[in-house]
Amino acid sequence: MKKLGLWIYDFYTYIFDSSKNPLRHIPDPPSRMFIMMILAFMWSGAFAVYLGSIAYFGISIAAHIILLLMFFFTAAVFYDAEKNQSSWLLKLRKDQRK
Repeated sequence: MKKLGLWIYDFYTYIFDSSKNPLRHIPDPPSRMFIMMILAFMWSGAFAVYLGSIAYFGISIAAHIILLLMFFFTAAVFYDAEKNQSSWLLKLRKDQRK
């Protein structure tokens, strides 16, 4: 069961973590975010068509965009903290090693 859980987690991070998926080769994070949002928009459309209702399209797009914005906002905060050697990030890393 643990192996299946790790496989799902690895698959999820490969798709949604732009530092691990093929988009990592694009050096500009805002460009990566834009491409991820376009992909989310397209997948939302595909699921709406699959479910047979355009009503799901708006809900799906909103959910995807909110999740992507939060992911990239969090990544930007961590990137900025690491770049500036913020004390809270150093403490978090130190606690993680224990």
